[in-house]
Amino acid sequence: MSIRQIDEQVIVRLSKGEESAFSLLYDCYYTYLNTVALCYVFDKNVANEIVNDVFVNVWHKRKTIIYPIHFYLVQSVKNGCLNHIRAQQSHDRIMSEHRKQLLEFQEEYVLSNHTPLEYIETKEIEMEVRSAVERLPEKCRVVFEQYFYLGKVPEDIATDLLISVSTVRVHIKNALDKLRISLKHLIGLTIFLIIKIISHF
Repeated sequence: MSIRQIDEQVIVRLSKGEESAFSLLYDCYYTYLNTVALCYVFDKNVANEIVNDVFVNVWHKRKTIIYPIHFYLVQSVKNGCLNHIRAQQSHDRIMSEHRKQLLEFQEEYVLSNHTPLEYIETKEIEMEVRSAVERLPEKCRVVFEQYFYLGKVPEDIATDLLISVSTVRVHIKNALDKLRISLKHLIGLTIFLIIKIISHF
């Protein structure tokens, strides 16, 4: 299959919803667009996902697609790669902040007089934690409760609440920051919270 097979008539048929035209476009451009994506993300699986997302978007917007389509497809792949790179940068930045917090808390914990697991599994502490969680802003609380109490991963929470995964991670980070302040006297528990966040991000 060659991208030269995609002429104006193919795009006209696509805009009318002909699945055969879409299949031809997919077959002719899939390898080419994957090569473009790999130039930016260096990961075959990520490249495949980005390209497939582009084709899904093309089908959804088929009524507005016009010829020539080459530049549109390439630019869509580049935009997908850019979004992925920015998301990774944001994720790495959040992870770096969490690791720094963990090291600081670990140092403080070692220097304190608390013994390991001193507070864990006591009714009073459980009530204190729940009270602190309930005082979180509503959206932040809903996300954190699903994450911490129900054990859901950010991707599942995003799907359930119809928000992006990055938004879920930001809510979790904000919750952790607020709980770190309100539960600062429970150093061991705070370290546990941070470890739980990092292990699932």
